[in-house]
Amino acid sequence: MELKDAVQQMIQQSQKATQPTEMQIGTVTSVNPIEITLDTNMAPLTEAVLYLTEPVVEKKIPILEHTHVAPGGVTDPALLQSEIICDEHSTGLPVEDGYIIFNEALKAGQKVLLMRVQNGQKFVIVSRVFEFGGGG
Repeated sequence: MELKDAVQQMIQQSQKATQPTEMQIGTVTSVNPIEITLDTNMAPLTEAVLYLTEPVVEKKIPILEHTHVAPGGVTDPALLQSEIICDEHSTGLPVEDGYIIFNEALKAGQKVLLMRVQNGQKFVIVSRVFEFGGGG
């Protein structure tokens, strides 16, 4: 083996040993506490090694219904859930328990994109992953 080949092999081994940042797809197996499975042959990742980003954290706003007292009586409610029209990618945003859900919380069975950091000791949940055909 030539010297350049030996050096190249050492560099490759060094890079593998440091586990540079890489992207992986995992499956949410539990949400409380959160657990993500990357491979069925290894234990799930737990909250202790996971960081969540904004796209995977639930965001919702309350629907406020209100009435006004007028000289002729009380007005009808000013806002009803059935009147709300919010679309994202031609799909209505869900309305649950008096809230418009802009970003749903993670659910068991969903696929997520993870970024491995800190020499493979921590993982950032970057986003949900949706398969073509609506799966996910």
